[in-house]
Amino acid sequence: MTQSAANDRVGEIEQAIVKSRRYQTVAPATVRRLARAALVAARGDVPDAVKRTKRGLHEIYGAFLPPKPPNYSALLKQIDSAVDAGDDEAVQEALRRAMSVHLSTRERLPHLAEFYREVFRDLPEPNTVRDLACGLNPLAAPWMGLPERAVYVASDIDARLIGFVGSVLTRLGVDHRVGVADILEDRVDEPTDVTLLLKTLPCLETQRRGSGWEAIDLVNSPIIVVTFPTRSLGQRSKGMFQNYSQGFESQARERSYGFRQLEIGNELVYVIQK
Repeated sequence: MTQSAANDRVGEIEQAIVKSRRYQTVAPATVRRLARAALVAARGDVPDAVKRTKRGLHEIYGAFLPPKPPNYSALLKQIDSAVDAGDDEAVQEALRRAMSVHLSTRERLPHLAEFYREVFRDLPEPNTVRDLACGLNPLAAPWMGLPERAVYVASDIDARLIGFVGSVLTRLGVDHRVGVADILEDRVDEPTDVTLLLKTLPCLETQRRGSGWEAIDLVNSPIIVVTFPTRSLGQRSKGMFQNYSQGFESQARERSYGFRQLEIGNELVYVIQK
């Protein structure tokens, strides 16, 4: 197959994904990368490659969200009402309700206060926090104890989700910059005081072996918070704690990175000091 023919077929796959309600707001760069790999695996068969691309998107994105796109407008109205009422408890409850639609943040909800208390313990107050592949984690900003001057920089591959995140941070009065970005395609070396990579490395490694540590090495922050799930989406452990901890700590020591290990809920946490 010529390069021109391959590009045409990748374009056909992209168009099929754009027509999918579930994946139509995913970053084009992400869809294109998965489509190219799927086309090779499918030996040029476009319908098969479309199925493979959707399967890949499910693994790194769709599996964490409900079958239908979340009703972000309704969730935002609930947060607006709580903020307008000046009721901090109601605001936190509305934020928890919103975070529960994304599996990654839902799993963290029972331990939210403890998680951020322990993560930021003994760290200097950050002026900037970057949240890569953020999901709905930025909605936890009120639990982070950040100084008022702090700027929250968040990115994700889902335009619909990141638009919602930006709207919520505006309502909460959190200074922020948000945008659609793919860690494997876009620059991650903007200087920030702290970078969050929460349950992100396994998804990166699924797409390209070694890309998780490539991202950590490129991140331009003295402090990087990396976490791993210790149970699968089906709540099975599968030896995940041991596998992730051994592999991670070996790589960190090779690079002479300092780190502090925590286990909070079903999450293995490393606070890295470069």
